[in-house]
Amino acid sequence: MPRLYLREAFGLLLKTTPILWVRLGSYALLGLGLLVYFAVAGGLAWLLGQLWSVLGIIVFLAAFGGAWGLVRWVTRYYFYLLKAAHAAVMTEFILHDRGPEGAQIEYGKNQVTSRFKDTSIMFAIDQVLDAVVKGFNRTFTNVTDFLPLPGMEALQQFVRRVSRFSTTYIDEAILSRAYAQREANVWAVAKDGVILYAQCWKPILANAVALTLLSYIEFFAFLVLLGLPALAVSALAPSLSLALGIGVLVGAWMLKLALADAFALAATLLAYHRSTEGRTPDPVWQDRLEQASDRFRELKEKAAETVADYQSTGEGDARETQHSARTDADAGVSASSDSAPGADARS
Repeated sequence: MPRLYLREAFGLLLKTTPILWVRLGSYALLGLGLLVYFAVAGGLAWLLGQLWSVLGIIVFLAAFGGAWGLVRWVTRYYFYLLKAAHAAVMTEFILHDRGPEGAQIEYGKNQVTSRFKDTSIMFAIDQVLDAVVKGFNRTFTNVTDFLPLPGMEALQQFVRRVSRFSTTYIDEAILSRAYAQREANVWAVAKDGVILYAQCWKPILANAVALTLLSYIEFFAFLVLLGLPALAVSALAPSLSLALGIGVLVGAWMLKLALADAFALAATLLAYHRSTEGRTPDPVWQDRLEQASDRFRELKEKAAETVADYQSTGEGDARETQHSARTDADAGVSASSDSAPGADARS
């Protein structure tokens, strides 16, 4: 059974408490916004229900779908950047055993913006990575190797489905190499990161799947934690039962996104960097991925195009660009951290 980095992940979260508070505050605001949204939608559903009860039910159910879409939209255009900044700070702790000087959120933001000049580039790379990783997992891996339980087909099928959702943490771990390597060509970083994942997939995928499952367990724990006092209040004021129920669901959802997902990301980052430490991309695996995945070939082509763009715009060769990126990125880190023995080797 591959090692799970649960204890180290918890310690890593504690080290990044400043960003964790920002996550909690941000998701708390999102949760309040959702409650207002549901209040308005519920009022509209009630009014329409007076005309035709079925119409009121349809509007209320549609409101739940709208809430899901709203959260996805906000996650893509704000929380994605926040998660990337959090990953950058956690990567600094993982590789150098020390954090940046000054505000962690500012350091993380600078790391992201110095690597990805345009957020659309980061989203584009993430989409390609997601497709490549999912394709690799379907073609080359068998997640049920972690469950040597004969006759448990239903459980194994469930774990396979969960593994598809867990790839979001693997994508973030691969992208975190851009912060570790101080590399400006993020397409090349992503390409090499995928190859390294292919070489060391088992512990990385095991942590991502296990922590995805754990995040759902934590969600139900949050439901119980918030639901018990809500039940007590609803017993005294039955008219508030529906509002309290929605509030409990929203609150547990926000806590899951703020805390459980951060814990899962920390464990996957640890698994990725510990498993790939000291390794170099294997050309054999690169050939296999090229043969198996159109999206990986796209990743390779984008990496080559980026190098050509650097040279054609007079920015110098790839080494000069990498040096420039390293200089910019190190601005937020203490001089002692930059000169720590072995730091460059571990990056």
